[in-house]
Amino acid sequence: MHKRAGGGRPVTVTVDSKTLSVEGGGIEESAEPVGSFVDKWLNGAYAKEAKIFGIVRSWTLRCYENNVAWSSSNAKYLQDKAKVGDKVSFEVDEGNLHAVASTYVYILGVDVSYPKGAKASQFTRYFTLKLQEAPP
Repeated sequence: MHKRAGGGRPVTVTVDSKTLSVEGGGIEESAEPVGSFVDKWLNGAYAKEAKIFGIVRSWTLRCYENNVAWSSSNAKYLQDKAKVGDKVSFEVDEGNLHAVASTYVYILGVDVSYPKGAKASQFTRYFTLKLQEAPP
């Protein structure tokens, strides 16, 4: 299951008390079932039985920040949090379109890029944030 957010509507995304600027269409949510599988022989035929325990949600966020020094960057802050490996709070508010109530996530990746021709005085830093739901 994937959900995309944005499309001109204001979206509030908060990770560990940091409010992120997310590009239009820049949120992807996935829900993957987690379970175990057992091979069986039933009624003269092979079958694979599944025992599903639940789902694990994950998110990919395409974010940006304008004219922010690296020392104050949300991308740098999130990379530093990822190094520690602790879970962080996560929340999405898109009004009645979609919401992720305050939950905890692990930061699985922070990829940073700069457009060609970026200048130190006037630039946009883009970063893609990968998150996975953490146990309560």
